[in-house]
Amino acid sequence: MQRGLDVQRVALTAALLVLAALWLAPIVWVLVTSLKVTADIVRVPPEWIPWPATTAHYREVLFSSSRTARIGRAFLNSVVVGVGTTVLVLITSAMAAYPLARMRFPGRGLVFTVLVGSLMIPNAVVLVPQYVLVQQLGWLSTFQGLIVPEAATTFAFGVFLLRQFILGMPGELEDAARIDGANAWQVFWRVVLPLSQPVLAALGIFAFRSAWNDFLWPLIAVNKPEMFPLPVALALLRSAYSSESYGPIMAGAALSAVPLLVVFLVANRRIVEGVRLSGLKG
Repeated sequence: MQRGLDVQRVALTAALLVLAALWLAPIVWVLVTSLKVTADIVRVPPEWIPWPATTAHYREVLFSSSRTARIGRAFLNSVVVGVGTTVLVLITSAMAAYPLARMRFPGRGLVFTVLVGSLMIPNAVVLVPQYVLVQQLGWLSTFQGLIVPEAATTFAFGVFLLRQFILGMPGELEDAARIDGANAWQVFWRVVLPLSQPVLAALGIFAFRSAWNDFLWPLIAVNKPEMFPLPVALALLRSAYSSESYGPIMAGAALSAVPLLVVFLVANRRIVEGVRLSGLKG
């Protein structure tokens, strides 16, 4: 029986290694291609070891004044949109989740039901009314036209996540603060928010990832090349210049993964902890 268990364990490990290799292969190929000279990128058969290796594509993306310099500008645009969206989601979701979790007012259950129900609506369904609203506000091809709709798509999820976490907090902590003379805002700011750091960190990561990777809404809402975020800039560069831009495209794709990778490595424990704690009470 022990031998049978060992064989199963080895087989499972081998299967997982194969799946991991298949998952990592495209990522490795992007990195390898970004380090190749242009002549070697389209060589047949393809080479997995870039020799001679070069960082020219990265320099072209970040410092060149050519058409590929739009990728560097797009990288900065994505940083602004990602950070702005994250901050807006954290502020609005926290301020909405606290009264839904702790305060009593008419229609509280209906408001929460509508928010949760909105999570079931595909984003593509609201693209047309969202575009019309942004156009009437004069926000097309602006940072606010990218940040506010992006934050709206994550807002309901943020409210749900934070509300579940706040419901799991001991009410005695807030009662003690009220006895000491704190009002509702002081309780929220000095008691609830500090205790909500794990779930706020998790929500911030989710919001940043969603804004960083979004392609469809920026493609519709932006018509100025200098305002394109990174996913749109990379796609348009690929369609416009084909194989001659594979190197800069791969360099831009590699750079686009760096912020998400850094955020995940720094705060992956917060992600797990925040999601776990937010589900303590329904």
